[in-house]
Amino acid sequence: MTSPTDPRAKIAARIAACLALAERETTPLGEREAAAAKAAELIARHGITADQAAAARGDAPEGITCAPVALLNTDGHGEARADLANDVARAMGCRAILKPTRAPRPYTVIVVGTTSDVHHLRQLLPLILAQAQTAAANTDPEKRRARDFLSSFLSGYGDIVAARITARRRPLTDPATNPGAALILADRAKRIDDFIAERFGELNERTHQASQDGKTAGRAAARRADIGDPGVKATSRRALPT
Repeated sequence: MTSPTDPRAKIAARIAACLALAERETTPLGEREAAAAKAAELIARHGITADQAAAARGDAPEGITCAPVALLNTDGHGEARADLANDVARAMGCRAILKPTRAPRPYTVIVVGTTSDVHHLRQLLPLILAQAQTAAANTDPEKRRARDFLSSFLSGYGDIVAARITARRRPLTDPATNPGAALILADRAKRIDDFIAERFGELNERTHQASQDGKTAGRAAARRADIGDPGVKATSRRALPT
């Protein structure tokens, strides 16, 4: 345990004070930017993380956790749904670990992130996936005959939904409007990476072929998707199967 006279404890306290100033909305933007820059300088110079700085001011960082989400796979497109889930998870600052299985068994993804983000994802993913499935079923029957149409549709749908979520979260994550965010988000991303490395080991990124018709149709449909925006009627968000 570090004592109050420990030099690193003093540095951590300075970083914490800078981050607090950078996060305070009532502080003029120029001062917030200067405070964030000073915090970044001290973190880089002394090797003290944002979490350690938070601990110095008595704020424990939100914990990292994981939870499974089962996805429909009776049609053999569970992997495409898992890729969509991963797009959404990354847009929310989380990760999704894919656990492949053969159809018709459910395809499972394990979402990893802060406790609150994982809770939100487990509510949001069924809503998005159900909308994607319905939208795909309502596209041109001629296009749907293509073997890879649905997987490509889901890929395009995931691209746009993720972009919309990223845009909605930008006021919270953009250094221009929230100068302390970059440091905190980088630290959180590292803790998520460390959690995954410890629990799951090294993961390989995958690519897959896509039908242009399917991808285009999916991207168009996703622009109309409910992604949990305020003002959407609650009746449209009742529990939906994936």
